[in-house]
Amino acid sequence: MFKKLLSAMAIGCLLCACDNGTAPPRSTPKSNSSSAVPVDYTRGRYMNAILGRGINLGNSWDSDGRDDAAWSNPIRDVDFAIIKAAGFNSVRIPVRWQYNSDYSTHTVDPDRLAGVIEDINLAIANGLAVVVNFHHYVELNCAGGGHKDRGCKYDATKFEEEKNHFLLLWAQVASVMNAFPDDMIVLEILNEPVIPNVDLVNQLMLDAYNVIRTHAPNKTIMFEALHGAKFYDIDKMKLPPDGNIIFSGHYYEPFQYSHQGNMHGNACRGDEVKSITASTDLSSYATLAKQYYPDINGTDHVPLNMGEFGVAGGDVSPCNWEDGNGPSSEGKAEWANAAAKAAISRGMSFHYWGFSYTGGFDAYDPGSEKWHTGFPQALIF
Repeated sequence: MFKKLLSAMAIGCLLCACDNGTAPPRSTPKSNSSSAVPVDYTRGRYMNAILGRGINLGNSWDSDGRDDAAWSNPIRDVDFAIIKAAGFNSVRIPVRWQYNSDYSTHTVDPDRLAGVIEDINLAIANGLAVVVNFHHYVELNCAGGGHKDRGCKYDATKFEEEKNHFLLLWAQVASVMNAFPDDMIVLEILNEPVIPNVDLVNQLMLDAYNVIRTHAPNKTIMFEALHGAKFYDIDKMKLPPDGNIIFSGHYYEPFQYSHQGNMHGNACRGDEVKSITASTDLSSYATLAKQYYPDINGTDHVPLNMGEFGVAGGDVSPCNWEDGNGPSSEGKAEWANAAAKAAISRGMSFHYWGFSYTGGFDAYDPGSEKWHTGFPQALIF
């Protein structure tokens, strides 16, 4: 029963990680990058510093159920105190807002909204800033031509219908979130868009940005790129000239190590396939950010956040559930530590995936009320 439960919970992380498990080739920088217009990102940098070191409360409100317990990982009141005591500065709360929403009135489920509000209040009461997003919006991505592995294909009519619903839901959510202090909440537009058409993604992001900015004028807004939030796709994005934004990327490199036993036939090969290149990788992402979205001070760039990163290994590896041949606890913690240090040293905030019961990525075990081997020290240093 325990293995079955863990396998079911693993689905949540699989949906959030990557559309096909393979990264597209790195793009050739645009020739017009020299024409980038510098922006004063002071406000965005300020909020990014507040986010600092964070962790995801995933597989909870992003589940496909009436509440945050559908994937057997409800957010507990005590979790926020545990996270704060460990030394974290913020939490990311993924939310599947469209689940059980009303398509006739374009409103979110009131019970879901009330539950998320309660958790945000608990986070803030514990001194934790919060990132709230639209997570697992499968219907929108599918209509836009993403999730081809699920038989999806682009349908212009369905996409426009789903997009309209998305924007109107954001209008409601942003209005509610605007009541929270500006320096305690960040609104992330859409988790891991996998719509392959970059023009569709850019327009979708900009349209949502305009809706959010209308209803939450002073809140920091977070963007992600196509191909499931790849940092190196920042050169394809059309970010608005707004100094109160953050660009977020997800980092699971190499995928064959981070997702062993989880999806797309990734073999369980343990630390044999471990590779730690975070320092080089994140340096290249920061260079791209400065090239395409420079700050007026000539030194900085659009603030960067590593919104998800982690390894499904160690004490709770899905490989261990099957044959015991998974990434070691030490290897998992070493990889996470290298990624976290690479982010912090470059002025990036981060949110580790995830806190509890996230398909082997877990940092904490609510059952024993203990952190897994190597955590939280790997992230708090």
